[in-house]
Amino acid sequence: MHRWSRFAVVILGLALLVVPAAAQGANGHVNSRAVCPSPPAGYGHCHALVTTDARGNPLASTSPTGLGPATIRSVYGFPTDSTAGAGKTIAIVDAYDDPNAESDLAVFSAQYGLPSCTTASGCFTKVDQTGGTRYPKSNSGWALEISLDVQWAHAIAPGAKILLVEASSASFSNLLAAEDYAAAHAQYVSNSWGGSESSGETAYDGHFVHSGVSFFVSSGDAGLPAEYPSASPNVISVGGTTLTFSGSTLVSETGWSSGGGGCSAYEAANPAQIAFPGIGQAGCGTARATPDVSLDADPASGVSVYDSVRYQGQQGWFTVGGTSASSPMWAAASADSGGSVNAGTVYGNTITFRDIASGNNGAPCLVGYDLCSGRGSWLFGSQSTTQPSLSVNGAGQTLTAGQTSAPMQVSISVSQSSDVAVALSSTSGNGVFSPASVTIPAGSTTSGSFTYTDITAGTPTLTASATGATSGSTTVTVVAAAPTSIAVTPGSASVPTGGTQIFTAAGTDTYGNVADVSTASWTTSAPGTVSPATGSSTTFTAGSSIGSGTVTATLGGLSNSASVTVTSLSAMTVTVTAGAVAQKGPNYRVPLTVAAADSSGAPIGGAGVTFDVYAGSTCTGTPVASGTGTTGSTGQVGFSFRTRQTGGWCALATVNATGYTAGSGSTTFST
Repeated sequence: MHRWSRFAVVILGLALLVVPAAAQGANGHVNSRAVCPSPPAGYGHCHALVTTDARGNPLASTSPTGLGPATIRSVYGFPTDSTAGAGKTIAIVDAYDDPNAESDLAVFSAQYGLPSCTTASGCFTKVDQTGGTRYPKSNSGWALEISLDVQWAHAIAPGAKILLVEASSASFSNLLAAEDYAAAHAQYVSNSWGGSESSGETAYDGHFVHSGVSFFVSSGDAGLPAEYPSASPNVISVGGTTLTFSGSTLVSETGWSSGGGGCSAYEAANPAQIAFPGIGQAGCGTARATPDVSLDADPASGVSVYDSVRYQGQQGWFTVGGTSASSPMWAAASADSGGSVNAGTVYGNTITFRDIASGNNGAPCLVGYDLCSGRGSWLFGSQSTTQPSLSVNGAGQTLTAGQTSAPMQVSISVSQSSDVAVALSSTSGNGVFSPASVTIPAGSTTSGSFTYTDITAGTPTLTASATGATSGSTTVTVVAAAPTSIAVTPGSASVPTGGTQIFTAAGTDTYGNVADVSTASWTTSAPGTVSPATGSSTTFTAGSSIGSGTVTATLGGLSNSASVTVTSLSAMTVTVTAGAVAQKGPNYRVPLTVAAADSSGAPIGGAGVTFDVYAGSTCTGTPVASGTGTTGSTGQVGFSFRTRQTGGWCALATVNATGYTAGSGSTTFST
């Protein structure tokens, strides 16, 4: 998936580009007509233009006659991957109903080898302006517009979902109601419609503000002046160009003579446009200048569209142009990039443009920004894009449980043209942000301040996330508060005289966190000593006297004790048994077993055994063989004595086990 990244804007001229022969488009003058009539005040009309014969009759055929997806992709470097745009939703806002929108999309997809996009698969959804299924009445002109928008959004972003929102009529009130639903359910919204500007249009601008949503509006098909909502500072106004081919080779991209543009009579430019170098040559002052960007729109280099709803008595494949074509393609390419596209990105350094410096729509195309083509067309394949990223400032703090952090903020790598709502979250289940979320204002890169409080000790990760931006995260360290209780483990112990027992102190704070008790002091009233006298643990060593008492840990006003009983050592019985002597040639082998048991006869496991063999019938003098071992769970351990000598032998075992007096046993044997 492509994502936004910062790098210098590259303005590229157009080199010759070879495109597939099957995808060639017509060039030179063609006849065309507006699909939708000019609207009355308070209404919009669709911006599609369809090619016609000399008498104005729309041309339809049984096979495509305009440019196909492969050609458009090659011209602009759009992705060829069938999953391009996956995970994103493109909303199409139009008026009236196209009853065959889904089935016509299926024909288009099959013709060009695109993935199927259906309601059943979850790829295609059609709703009315409130999200329901009470579709408006059908209109043949708007149906052709809908076919264009849906099919070319899918052509450029075949992996994205398509949401078609049909307004009840072409009135601004209904179209903007559809806009609100689209913005709440998609990341990219395309609008291929508009109307004349009016003094009250600024009241509508709020419909094009939704965190993480990119809005695209066709600039119109009648040259100057500017139209609405293309003139809204909250949208990306998409103008038109003409593609000229020589055979299968792209020769030039120039400004389309009918592409919409101009200075708004009522809207102010957004901060990103005002700050853009060279914007002054457009002559708009501080007024909103349109378009922002452009793409192929001239019907002479129009695209193929399939429409089975009869338009002027015709159905089938049409060649269609107008900025109605460039708007959904810009929205789809933005979905391919995976990032938000707004004024901050268009006038920033994250998109590579082909500067359109030739052509005239009533205003000349110039080097740099102009009212003919805006910044130019998108050279998608010339860049590696990534969406803006968030970061958390004021991180790396160490907090005591229950303590409020110092103020922190969230920053975004590129300022946005609308407010960015930032959600805050923590991996700790007990972390609390105040406030719970923050906003990065439009035109700014920094949010308001927030604080963090946590009652669970650890290193929680704090994450800032927003639609259309890469999340940012950091960690803080939360340490336990001062201990409010202390406990000694084990709580009781029986220690034989001379034996030892380790005792450990553990503290907890008021929230249940393990608290530091490394400065606790230790004392004992039992017959014995503790060492060290300070620390989180100590070793009790029993004396030679039996008795009982406590081992106590004290920290400030907190203390806790374990009970200790010093006991006498238990007696141990040790036996040594010699097995049958085995002889092989001159060698003798004698198996010997040592067994340790308590006074009741129960085996003593884990006892240490020292084993010696002496020559003669008494276990004195210097041993001729020695060994060590440890008794198992049966209280036994085996040894093997090997010799070539004949005679008598004495085997002696000395056994030591915690809680027992040392024991010994012996036996004699002969070889």
